[in-house]
Amino acid sequence: MKVVNILIASVGGQGGLTLSRVIAIAAVMEGYSVRTGETLGMAQRFGSVVSYVRVGKEVNSPTFGYGEANYILGLELTEVLRNIQYLSGDGKVITANVVKPPISSSLGIAKRLYENDILNELTNQVKNLIIIPAKELAIKAGNVRAMNMVILGAFNALAKMFSEESITKAIITLLPGKKGKTSINAYKLGYEYVVRNVRSKG
Repeated sequence: MKVVNILIASVGGQGGLTLSRVIAIAAVMEGYSVRTGETLGMAQRFGSVVSYVRVGKEVNSPTFGYGEANYILGLELTEVLRNIQYLSGDGKVITANVVKPPISSSLGIAKRLYENDILNELTNQVKNLIIIPAKELAIKAGNVRAMNMVILGAFNALAKMFSEESITKAIITLLPGKKGKTSINAYKLGYEYVVRNVRSKG
């Protein structure tokens, strides 16, 4: 397998780093070489968090440059837009429909306008944009904080990089007990959503 570059765009507290680690563990279980790196914003919670994951037969560097991401996995729309320059020409964006707007846009119609502006800009810039109702699916799975695993399921349904066995083991390794069971449920809901609703463009 050629090297696949994955960028995860999130804010602190959303589980972006956990998502990158589950992908890395699953990759190792399947015999791939994998390297990860991250850039953290100044605020640990609610600050910008960018994770880089590179998976392939042989991977030497943990990061990549603009125009080199095969996938951007988003947990927050503003952060996806902020990092869109990393996406390759035929790359895919798989993102939650979640916005954490600035305080000035946090109420009522202002928030809706802010969210619509971001969605319009992403639609204009991205050829392969898949928006997932991740918050709703995570709540259905049993924990709103499992949005990251919903996005993992959506990603694997499209990329088909890992077996269900490897993903399940990776989740349980990192998130044992009840949290792991909820995370697996969230993963399955994300996977099933894409199978039912998204037609891949290859």
